[in-house]
Amino acid sequence: MEYFVNLPNDQFLRPGEWAKEMETVGWHGDCASDHFWVTHAYPHVFVTATEMACKTEKVKLTTSFCNNLFRSPVEFCQAAFSLQQASRGRFEAGLGAGWLEEELTAAGIEYPRPKERITRYIEALKIARDILKKQRCHFKGDFYNISMGKNFQPPQYDAPPLVGSAGGPRALKEVSPLVDRIEINSTARATRGGKIDLDIMATIEENEIRAQVDLVKNVRADIPISIFLLVAVGESNEVMGIANKLRGGYLANFMGEPEKVIESLGKLESLGIDRVQLTEFTPGAHNLLSEGLTENKTVSYTHLRAHET
Repeated sequence: MEYFVNLPNDQFLRPGEWAKEMETVGWHGDCASDHFWVTHAYPHVFVTATEMACKTEKVKLTTSFCNNLFRSPVEFCQAAFSLQQASRGRFEAGLGAGWLEEELTAAGIEYPRPKERITRYIEALKIARDILKKQRCHFKGDFYNISMGKNFQPPQYDAPPLVGSAGGPRALKEVSPLVDRIEINSTARATRGGKIDLDIMATIEENEIRAQVDLVKNVRADIPISIFLLVAVGESNEVMGIANKLRGGYLANFMGEPEKVIESLGKLESLGIDRVQLTEFTPGAHNLLSEGLTENKTVSYTHLRAHET
């Protein structure tokens, strides 16, 4: 089982230093998200990933996930080739459909209806697949008309793997044949208007996750499967409050004391999952899990934070 950690939502954290520390601790991969803002302005995903690449040597790096509604899939591929070069062959190109409606509309970007958003995403993945694998693409669809000849030079390293993200049945079925890896979004059904609904999250059961894995495997048996998980770890009132809110639901297994969460993570392999992307639902979750999931070292983010002025 591989464990990837997502750059925490901390405006003072230095991404490169954080990525190096995560590599030293022993995590398998470092992830950079793609947002304009959530609670604050985010660093640009490609700049952040480049800093991570230049500060690390062995750890895998990925975008989790580039928002397809922010830019052309051609620009996404250009950045992916550049990041594969900067990381010396350690980059995985993660592209997602985009989901945070409030963020998009605030930036003047139209948020499409669900059907249109997924269709646009499927088209973008087809374009990205061709450019990354063949360094060219000729595609005409409902949303893109691309004609890229020999405009991309063959990369020095192998093309970065293309990683897709999906939660609903249609996306799972249509994304799986197009990518090198698919990540199941465990909270997709609980995401409404860019926010996590804990009441809905509490209704998600293990059988639902298992059904998502089975659907993917029925479409493409050989594809590796990751899962996105929010984790709240520790014994603070905040963590216990979330755990109690989710009590009875499957995702409550990933909220609470470190030992409980680590044991639950270990059981995911039996579902056919070989990688977990861990995103902090509460601060310090990565730190509290590191002893049980990595090389038994812990990390404090305090010395990695930029000067807070």
